[in-house]
This record gives sequence, structure tokens and C-alpha cells, in this order.
Amino acid sequence: MKYQKKVSIIIPVYNGSNFLSEAIDSALRQTYQNIEIIVIDDGSNDNGVTKKIARSYGNKIKYVYKKNGGVASALNLGLEIMKGDYFSWLSHDDMYTNNKIEEEMEVLSGYDNEDVAVACNAKVLFKNGVRKKTKIDPSAFKFFDIFLATSSNVGLNGCSLLLPRKILLKHGGFNTSLPVTQDYDLWFRLKDDCSFVLLEKWLVTYRIHSEQDSVIKKGIMLSHGDRLHSNFLKKISEKRYRNYFETDKNNINKFINNYKLYRKRGYTKTSIIMLKIILSYFYSDNSIKFCNLYNSEVGQYFNRTIRRVGREYVSIHENGINEPLTLISLLNSIELLDKMIKADEGRKGSYPRLLFFLSLFNDNPINSVKKMSYKFRQLMFSSHKNKSN
Repeated sequence: MKYQKKVSIIIPVYNGSNFLSEAIDSALRQTYQNIEIIVIDDGSNDNGVTKKIARSYGNKIKYVYKKNGGVASALNLGLEIMKGDYFSWLSHDDMYTNNKIEEEMEVLSGYDNEDVAVACNAKVLFKNGVRKKTKIDPSAFKFFDIFLATSSNVGLNGCSLLLPRKILLKHGGFNTSLPVTQDYDLWFRLKDDCSFVLLEKWLVTYRIHSEQDSVIKKGIMLSHGDRLHSNFLKKISEKRYRNYFETDKNNINKFINNYKLYRKRGYTKTSIIMLKIILSYFYSDNSIKFCNLYNSEVGQYFNRTIRRVGREYVSIHENGINEPLTLISLLNSIELLDKMIKADEGRKGSYPRLLFFLSLFNDNPINSVKKMSYKFRQLMFSSHKNKSN
């Protein structure tokens, strides 16, 4: 190998006697020779079983015990004491292929600067032994910020990455106040100082089991994940979104599909913002698509809700809004909206959908109504004008 910079494989573990040896063995089998393996025991309280397994490897690895503080604190300690130029995270229940580090270091050897991180694809290992390949969309990955914010199906596995230590230290490492989103939070902070490159090979195996953090902490995964992704979306410029949509028209469908998945999973803030983004783009680019998306995502809900308060729903179309009850009059009816809110209180799934609608263009319901009314008036005028021409 020409490229022999040192790589530190950091394995954080807490009561991980079930799978730890498999992770360590996969690290020891690396074909890239210039590595060190550090196991950070995050305060395991399993009567010394985890410690015993790690100690059994002798001087092949370095074992460090610390007071329990969460995976982010364990990774930060590894980052602090490591000797390598590059950082590679390996969860105690995951595994590398034998050539993971070598393949990624080979990619790095093609770059003159050191501010480059490499990611790869991962296989999922289920409890029944079945392995399934997951594939990151390479075209979406090129817009790394949007990829992190919107990819709802196949995301970025933190153990797939090979990262320059100096960039991680520059950004202060992992945020220890985030119990479940500390990885994506850091990758997003790194994006402006570090280029992320995708190696389209399956070099990591990610295990699904009942004792992993994503299962144990499922109760907070939704709220923390929703907050994280919605904050990412807000930090990306309208120009950046437009560039993403227009670079590859398939990206529009990908964006909408991701929005629908987030909505289905209950990521309310994230899905609201994603719908705002795509509706805003369609509003200036394609009024027909704007109307169709509005009707499919919001209009059907209004149809059900208004029937409960004794009104008819009139959908919008590209050629204008039908009389006698126009959507504009509906939007201007604060009294009706108030009735709709009261009708929805206590109905699971309905009340958030109304807030979803009211938040399309403004978080303040009354301002939202006024702005939506104004936009639909513009749309009507523009549609009738085009029709007359």
C-alpha cells in the first residue's frame, strides 16, 4: 500500500458481551495494516463480562473504561486518545468486511487534500441471519446537506465512514447532549469543511436486534429525529433546493417520496417543511403540479373535515377556483377554521394535519390564512390570464 497513514478504529460499548467479540475480530482482520483498535467501555455494569471479553485480546487492542455518559462521550474519548490520522467508528454490534479500511484509504489516496471523508454502503443483518443490502442513492449523496436532511429510506451509517481526525476535533466532536442524533448532527456540521465521497461498495454489516439503542430509545427517536431533520431543512437555502431539483428532475420525485415517508412515520415538523419547500418550488415553476400536490396532501383532509362542520369542499384546479364557495372564502373564514380545530381536537392524526395545512406558508395560523388567500388569488389571476391567452 502506498497510502499508509494510521487509522484508529474506535469501538464504543456498553454491556455488549453479546456481540463485542465479532466486532473486534472484524477489526483485527483488516487487510490495511497501519491501524489501532480502541475499545471504549462506557461504564458497563454486567459484572465485568464486557471487560473480560475485551481484555482477552491482550495487546492486540487498547481497552479503556470510563464512567457511563452515552455513546457520544465514548466516541469523543476515543477521538481524544487515538493516535491515528483517521477515525473509523465501529459499533460493538456491527462488523467490517476485511478490506473496509483498505478500500476507503485507497479512495483517499486519490485526493491531494486531507479534508475528505469516505462513506460506503451497508448490509443489514437481521436476527434470523438474513442479510439485506441497502444502497445510498449516489446522485442524492452529491447534495450531501439535502441528503442528510431528507433521506428517509436509506441513510448514512456512521460506521461506514472514514473521517480525518483534525476535522472532527475542529468541530468539537460529537454533541453529548444528543442521545440519539449525535452522528447526523456532526456530519451536518462537518459538511462545509469536509468533502464526503461515496464508495459504492458494501463494506459494513449493521445488525438489527432488540437491545440496540434505536430500539431501546425508540420513544425519543421520533421527537429528536424530527427536530434534527427539520432544523437541517431550515438551514438549506432556497437556491440550493432549486439547484437540487433542476440538476436531476428525478430528485423532485425522490423529495416528494421522502416527504411522504416522513409524514407517515409521524415526523410532523420535517414533513411540514418539506411540503413547504416543494409547494414553493412548484408555485413558481408549475402551477398544475402545485395544485395537484396541494389537493392530494391537504385538499382531501379539508373535504373530510368540512363535512363534519356542515360545509362543502371545493377543490382548486389549474383553471381557477369554483364558485359559489371558493377556497379563498374558506381560507378567509377564521370562524370556520376555529370550528375545524375544535372538531379535530382529540381525534388522533387529524389535528396535526390541520396544523400541517396552516403551517404551509407561515407558522402563525391567521397570517397563514391571509398569505394562502393572497397566493391563491395570484394563482387564479395567472391561470385565467393564461387561459384567455
